[in-house]
Amino acid sequence: MKKLFIALMVTFAAATSAFAKDVNKVTERAIHNFNYDFKGAQQVNWTSKNNFIKADFVLNGQRMEAFYNTSGEIIGTSKNITLDQLPTSAKRTFAKRYNGYTVKEAIRFEGTEESAYYISAENEKESVILKVSDDATVSVFQHNRKN
Repeated sequence: MKKLFIALMVTFAAATSAFAKDVNKVTERAIHNFNYDFKGAQQVNWTSKNNFIKADFVLNGQRMEAFYNTSGEIIGTSKNITLDQLPTSAKRTFAKRYNGYTVKEAIRFEGTEESAYYISAENEKESVILKVSDDATVSVFQHNRKN
């Protein structure tokens, strides 16, 4: 999930950098909002970057991540999922277009502005991160050729 998370956050950071403050710490407001939004969360670990604050945690036995802007407002959450949790039409599209690829991981990102599934997959020649929108449209989020 680390590779997929990094790709998502780099894209997100680039898109929101114009709104970012020069803050590199976890804010009290983010902690307050997190405690309100995720009552009962355990094993909480905070990370702060210039453009966002991230909480890794476990809630009801599920490892999750919550992302906040530097003002402490929630951006969204992510969690690992199985391929069975993808929409049926997305699974079919993946099977047709990416036959021979091995799925490395899949996550569900639920944001304040948009929610989507992301699939990290690879074959011997390339790796891809696919975005599956809620209407089951599959698009390439990131594409890398292997050496």
